[in-house]
Amino acid sequence: MKAIYIVAVLAGLGGSAVAQGLSSTGGTVKVSGGILQVKGDLQLGGGSFTNNGNVFVSGNLVNNQAMAEADTGVLTLDGVAAQTLSGTQTYFTRFLTINNPAGIVLDNSIKVGARVNLVNGIVDATNDLAALVIGDTASVLGVSDERHVNGYVVKTGTGSFVYPVGDGVRYQPVTTELTDNSAGMSVRYFAGDAGTGTFTTTGASDIALEAYNNQEYWDLAPKGTATGKVIITYDDYKNPTITASENPNVFSVAHLTGGNWLNEGHNVTGTLTAGFVTSEVLSAWSPFTLGAIPEAGLPVTLVSFNAKAVENNALLEWQTTSEENASHFEIERSLDARSFQKIGTVAAAGNSNALQRYYFTDRSFGGQLQTVYYRLRSVDLDGTFSLSRVVSLHPRDAGRFAGVYPNPARKAGMVTVSSGAPASEVGLWDMLGRQIPVRTLAVSDGSVQVSLNGVVSGLYLLKLTTSQGVVNHKLVVE
Repeated sequence: MKAIYIVAVLAGLGGSAVAQGLSSTGGTVKVSGGILQVKGDLQLGGGSFTNNGNVFVSGNLVNNQAMAEADTGVLTLDGVAAQTLSGTQTYFTRFLTINNPAGIVLDNSIKVGARVNLVNGIVDATNDLAALVIGDTASVLGVSDERHVNGYVVKTGTGSFVYPVGDGVRYQPVTTELTDNSAGMSVRYFAGDAGTGTFTTTGASDIALEAYNNQEYWDLAPKGTATGKVIITYDDYKNPTITASENPNVFSVAHLTGGNWLNEGHNVTGTLTAGFVTSEVLSAWSPFTLGAIPEAGLPVTLVSFNAKAVENNALLEWQTTSEENASHFEIERSLDARSFQKIGTVAAAGNSNALQRYYFTDRSFGGQLQTVYYRLRSVDLDGTFSLSRVVSLHPRDAGRFAGVYPNPARKAGMVTVSSGAPASEVGLWDMLGRQIPVRTLAVSDGSVQVSLNGVVSGLYLLKLTTSQGVVNHKLVVE
């Protein structure tokens, strides 16, 4: 135990210490603000281990001692060969960094109080007795196809959280927005069929599904009680055609429970190929995936929706050819194409098979300094609703941002972003919040050309940073 004590003293002095392997079975190890590098296995059990500094482990970590939740300390797993975390007791750390290209295997749970930083490698948490546990206020950084959790992730606390899950090949997140979460929500992604069942009308929506995605699902299982919403993402991976409709509003949150597939809501943002669907408030949990309802189940058949500038105002126009028990339209506006706010309401005809024309004027449009996005929420008498496609409009006063051409654009093509001020940065983001690497070329007239080489079909957000501010624009790639 003397060697361990010396290591602790060196680390406590703010310096660094190196051990070829370390075992605290019966002794005391305390890292107080310094660096401890374990070039081998770290085995904990029967002694005392306190990390108030930075501990780097390149071998396996075995924890058989009870630990308190950590308020300080960083654990970095940075081996070259695959590392395993095992033992009988949960390991607690404030910060966790994963930097191992060969990956990390969790045969024991690890709980992180502040932040998980995924630098390199996949976390294998497929052992159903182990999980990566994320604390109430903790966050996860660096998630991608190459860096995510293949297995179980548990999130404690309430609020919105994007689970960093996938199948070891693709990052396929799911989001929860919880108002109650008594003991943690466990989530795992599966690339497969959750199981067949009967399409019933007993979900949050009484419109029965007609199909579900049988190639992927997310299993959500609270450790205690949980109440809130689930947001299902869909993209070009494990996403078979489940509808003949060209209206993405037929997509719904499909929930398998008791041998039945339920429709838990169809608040859709996106296109037919990529986007996400938000459920109504739920308190029962099990497998979820993307579902679809018949187009006839939508309250309104919307045939057009357009926006145009008239003097300093935005004039929104739309037409319907069929309405059944329609209540009203809610006009929603956004400055980033993701977070929308209601700005007005227009009454619907109710029941009609004739062409109906509607108009709404946004008189605050002229005061905006960037692209403005609009969408319609068509609300039925029973409260169900569908969302229109998003349209965009550029304020004439802004001048510095004329638009993106062509839009929609073709894969592997080029788009030109027109701007009156030189752009210092151009970024492309998908609807899952992932940045897509692109090549850009500045043009003498102040515009920027963006290469879409390698970009797949879907809906994207193009962010342009200029000396006069940041402008966002929706881009559709076909």
